Amino acid sequence: MSWEAVGWLAGLLGLGFSARYTWWRRPLTGVPVLMYHHITDQLGGTPLPKLRVSPKSFARQLDILLARGYRTVALGQALSPEAPPRPVVLTFDDGYADFYEQAWPLLRERGMTATVFLVTGALDGTNLWDHDKGEPSEALMSREQVRELDAAGVEFGGHTHTHRELTTLDERGLRREITGCQKALTDLLGRPSRVFSYPYGLFTPTAAEAVTRAGFTAACTTRPGLLGPRTEPLMVPRIIVKRSDDSIDFRLKLTRGRSRL
Repeated sequence: MSWEAVGWLAGLLGLGFSARYTWWRRPLTGVPVLMYHHITDQLGGTPLPKLRVSPKSFARQLDILLARGYRTVALGQALSPEAPPRPVVLTFDDGYADFYEQAWPLLRERGMTATVFLVTGALDGTNLWDHDKGEPSEALMSREQVRELDAAGVEFGGHTHTHRELTTLDERGLRREITGCQKALTDLLGRPSRVFSYPYGLFTPTAAEAVTRAGFTAACTTRPGLLGPRTEPLMVPRIIVKRSDDSIDFRLKLTRGRSRL
């Protein structure tokens, strides 16, 4: 192969790499707030395999964070002046049992922590809200497991009482889902929770007001980006971590908020 052909091949490979990995995006300033759902090898016919990160990949991601000097903190701490240098927040929506069984042992052995958003009316049960979407039935954490992890330093927040989409609810429905969630958390943990996650990332100004009235001071969306000093506490951006993400994807997401076009 001639040098000219080698040059053309190298150029094509470079274009392909730049199309697959958006390394050329401008780095962002702020705290990465990562969003997970499941840590599991089981796909079980799910139509959303992207939400099921394997334990092996999750362990590799934790090791990348440690190697790059990140320190995991609870969301509440990331929003306070007491946040340590180079913080990162690991959030988990819904409160699946695989957090207790798969994610927590990997976090604990590395001295790391996380924030878990609970559907309080479904504890000790399954993800009933997903059944009409074709998702398989998945066990959620028990109240006993939540109390155990709370004592170990895991932060728990609200994800409504029954996982209703908040944009579809009137004020009475919002009160039932959000205030009811806060009451259940307070009864369970012995104190109010301060952090919340909107189901499906969807909310309205009225829903955000209901979150504040219930006593939550911060709420997570699914909008990509990093948490910075100008971030509205009720509109915290998050970076979804997908099953297909490799180590390059993960590193780019920490500084760019996303890794693909």
